[in-house]
Amino acid sequence: MPGTTRLVREVSFKSSNRRKAAVSGHELKDSLLAAIAHSSTIGFAVCDERLRFQLVNEAWAMMHGVTHKAHLGETMRKVMGSAAEKFELAFKRVFSTGKPFLNYEFSAELLTRTEQSYWVISCFPINGSPEKLKLAAAVVLEVTQLRRLQMWSQKLLTDSVHLLEALFASDQLFTDAFTRTTKPSPIKGMKTDELTPREREVIQLLTRSKGNKEVAEELGISVRTIETYRARIMLKLSIHSLSELVHYAIRNGIVEP
Repeated sequence: MPGTTRLVREVSFKSSNRRKAAVSGHELKDSLLAAIAHSSTIGFAVCDERLRFQLVNEAWAMMHGVTHKAHLGETMRKVMGSAAEKFELAFKRVFSTGKPFLNYEFSAELLTRTEQSYWVISCFPINGSPEKLKLAAAVVLEVTQLRRLQMWSQKLLTDSVHLLEALFASDQLFTDAFTRTTKPSPIKGMKTDELTPREREVIQLLTRSKGNKEVAEELGISVRTIETYRARIMLKLSIHSLSELVHYAIRNGIVEP
């Protein structure tokens, strides 16, 4: 009998642990769903096989300015316009395969915006087997600011390469860059008579927020020549940015503030 009693206690203890684990699992799921439902950054939506909204959270609704109630029962195309085509792709893939479709990145222009925005969406099946799949859900995250930062960084690198290419096009400039040991600060009164009339003219145009192409067109010369002038001016004055060039031009009377 003692052995039987011990066995009953062990079985009871294991069953209790399983029940506690199940409760913890349910609590975790509820907490996760609550976090997603009230998230201000992660959009969440559930659609049926006809791509009609069955559920959306506030973040999904806010991203294109339509209340979550106005989504319910409506097709994605009706609520989101032409941008829906990109969002629909993830849902269609899940309904056709019965499998999750993860980390799909795309751009789209929403009805309430005037420029392209960027998104990452992951979609997954719910409610039954692939043969009986009725619903699919998706989480979406807007990455517009991150994508613009990446594009700005790429442009910065490209512009830097063009500037360096123009700089090293002249052997003399290359020699000056590595042999000059001291330079007076441009803000402390660099002598403007070191600048040629053409260089002064280029400075005047650049400080009026004109790009290389605009300056080239106004002076009737090539963009490559302007890039060379710009590199030479910055090297001659020990200036490293357009803002420094503007300050220099104002302090030395090349342009009026």
